[in-house]
Amino acid sequence: MHDELAEIRDFVGECPPFDGLDEATLTTLTPRFVIRYLRRGSDFPPPGQIALWLVRQGAVELRDTEGALARRMGEGDMYDADCLPDSPEKSWAGHAVEDTLLYGLPQPDLESLWQAHPELRQRALHDLGQRLAGARSSQHVPLERDLGSLPLATLVGRAPVCASPETSIRDAARRMTSERVSALLVVDEGGLIGIVTDRDLRSRCLAAGLPAQAPISAIMTTEPCTLPPDAPGFEALLEMTRRGIHHLPVAEPGKLHGLVSSTDLLRAQGVSSIHLADRIRRAADLGELAALAGELPELWLNLARRGEGASILGRIVSGIADAIAGRLLHLAEQRLGPPPVVYAWIAYGSQGRQELTLHSDQDNALILDDDYIAERHADYFAQLADDVCDGLAACGFIHCPGDMMASNPAWRQPVAGWLGTFTDWISRTDAQKGRLASNLFDFRVISGDAALARPLRELIGSLAPRHETLFTHLVGNSCSAPPPLGFFRQLLVTGSGEHEGELDIKRHGILPIVDLARIHALAAGSCEAGTLARLRAAAGSAHLSRDGADTLISAFEFLLALRNRHQVEQLTAGTGADNYVAPNRLSAAERRHLRDVFLAVATQQKALLHAYPHGPIQ
Repeated sequence: MHDELAEIRDFVGECPPFDGLDEATLTTLTPRFVIRYLRRGSDFPPPGQIALWLVRQGAVELRDTEGALARRMGEGDMYDADCLPDSPEKSWAGHAVEDTLLYGLPQPDLESLWQAHPELRQRALHDLGQRLAGARSSQHVPLERDLGSLPLATLVGRAPVCASPETSIRDAARRMTSERVSALLVVDEGGLIGIVTDRDLRSRCLAAGLPAQAPISAIMTTEPCTLPPDAPGFEALLEMTRRGIHHLPVAEPGKLHGLVSSTDLLRAQGVSSIHLADRIRRAADLGELAALAGELPELWLNLARRGEGASILGRIVSGIADAIAGRLLHLAEQRLGPPPVVYAWIAYGSQGRQELTLHSDQDNALILDDDYIAERHADYFAQLADDVCDGLAACGFIHCPGDMMASNPAWRQPVAGWLGTFTDWISRTDAQKGRLASNLFDFRVISGDAALARPLRELIGSLAPRHETLFTHLVGNSCSAPPPLGFFRQLLVTGSGEHEGELDIKRHGILPIVDLARIHALAAGSCEAGTLARLRAAAGSAHLSRDGADTLISAFEFLLALRNRHQVEQLTAGTGADNYVAPNRLSAAERRHLRDVFLAVATQQKALLHAYPHGPIQ
């Protein structure tokens, strides 16, 4: 088969309603498809051809007779309204909201397929009913949460469809067809051990010549990536994009909740953080990426007005930054060629903690495989890092003022180099090394081979708790500045200048809690990176009681919510967002709460200074 036809067949074979067809039927059907290209703004469906249309690339919107958005279609979505009797979707006006590539199966060929496979026609009618029911119900939800912020537990549509590893490939295929699923979860003794998708059936079974009696353990993907049920939807899409997969199990220790797919997520809601992340991953160049990044402040503002929590907003901004970095890396590799050795691009600081705010600077680094040879590979990774860091700056994430970025050669090291650097920072520390280490302790892999970061995370978890001098410097660096409280617990504000009468709640409240959480998590040997997760992990440890952890969690959430409200007011007024809050504009209860927060932070700082009494050290 010609390469172009093979690509069409493989794509069509992953999309409903064709995902249940066997290889021979797909191969016969593929040449019957027509290809249409719609420029942005063009009418949909294309005139002059009645067909079932599949969106290969781009996006299409359908609006009902009252002009309301009724359906948004993205990659893999299908439109068959013109081929179904009395379909209300026929009266909906459609247009391409992006440059869009379509595959179309003409109506006569579709009718022949339905005649040979009557279950596909029934499925089409059932799917139409589901879409119309969804469209009707959405009209009664005037203020809807962004899909990307919803936990995966609410997005799993059905109980998991599972099989044992001994199940034959034939029986697995029959089960997937009867259950109308495109992936099967493989479980053994109650635990998830693998996943089999329809693509696996084609590429690892039919193409490889395996007999249908062979067990699915021979073709399954072992140890599949999973996310917990409380992870937000957009994180699932970003993880699938990063790994090049389309299905992701939702699980937690001892319980398998189900499965989500990229198609499920993109169908569920049109304009959302997921929609923006999906457009970012398909951006053609830096100019398009920068334009999409420019939509982030408005998205953030809309979500904040809807009442999304501060923690979720931080994860959404971090997720969009992750997607931008991942796309920049892809574009750079297209220009430079394949990387000579594998690498991991990491973010640290607020992006690493998934607490990024609008207009933040960038904090990133490169972990290179130990096969890296500077004389042969340095130029490639220097250019890669420069391209990505400059691209991030063009997208609104300014260069780090301290040059702590992957474009700095010291922030591009092989695994062995990073292990040596962290060992030095931890075991032979001083005030400056403590500052550097505390930034990098928050790292998280954004793109590339996550296995490269594992030895570094294990080193930190095992080595740091054993070096009290490290904690002396971390405590001295972060706990020496007193909170902005006077002798009678009045709030101390800036006395002059641009921010007269205001106080910086990030400097005096948010960052001190971030530092406290990091120190307690390190001392407890926890590998968590987020502030709230660190406090929960360290609760009940040597120097942080459970009540103390709960107090800091409440304080952190209050400060984030206060800053969010302040920044919403600023952005609504058309001014730049900052961290300076005027106490005289707060209610009396909020001022009391703010005083209590600063007092709680001061109490926890004093406890650490008592535990590590050799500070403060500058």
